[in-house]
Amino acid sequence: MRITTLGTSHGDHTYCRFNSSTLYEIGDQSYLVDCGEPVNGLMIRANKPFGQLQAVFVTHMHEDHVGGLPDLIKALVKRPRTEGGTTVFLPEVEAQAGLDGWLRAMHVAWPSPVVTFGVTTEGPVYDDSLLSVAAVPTEHMAPLGAPSFAYVLEAEGKRIVTTGDLRGDFADFPEVIRQERCDLCICEITHYKPEVALPLLMACPIDRLILNHVHDPWHGEGEARLRAIMADLPYPVEIAHDGDEFTL
Repeated sequence: MRITTLGTSHGDHTYCRFNSSTLYEIGDQSYLVDCGEPVNGLMIRANKPFGQLQAVFVTHMHEDHVGGLPDLIKALVKRPRTEGGTTVFLPEVEAQAGLDGWLRAMHVAWPSPVVTFGVTTEGPVYDDSLLSVAAVPTEHMAPLGAPSFAYVLEAEGKRIVTTGDLRGDFADFPEVIRQERCDLCICEITHYKPEVALPLLMACPIDRLILNHVHDPWHGEGEARLRAIMADLPYPVEIAHDGDEFTL
């Protein structure tokens, strides 16, 4: 399995990072978790074919995680999969109506049979011959009365947990990571102080941690400070950058 962190920033683009999007490649199929801008262009620059994109899983409806979806759908309509289509899983059922309207406003050939929608709810979300995905609620959007999710991805005998955005006190860090071993955790590093998370992370049965959705203090020279804070964790810790590729 190959994982490409296409975009690794927080709520805003920065001088070295774009909004959140992560591509998982399994065999000759690919899957996205989040689709912040400019995911379409980043896939093209990384030579990732749109025709291999099976599904898109959105963690929550903040713009930095979903703002690139209209442009991505335009690309999928122009370059559809040769067999079947692409399914987009949105965390709010109401989101599709707004998306439909914007696609029509941009004069995309819409609706199109090559893109379908599902709604993410707690529990199993997706399963094909290569990948199964389950959703775990988080509380990042609770003040707005809206849902947000972490995702558990299982493929090739490996388990990956990607947290999406979390609360400032880290209390909604997914229980599944605390109790069950995972081969890889991809965790945001914007909405909480690392020192708050360390005691919990120390006790988790994680084989490998990648920090993503990276806050401004940890850009550039700040990376060294973040690495020093995380140095005592009992497993490897990596800081993702736009375009980084990881193999699992």
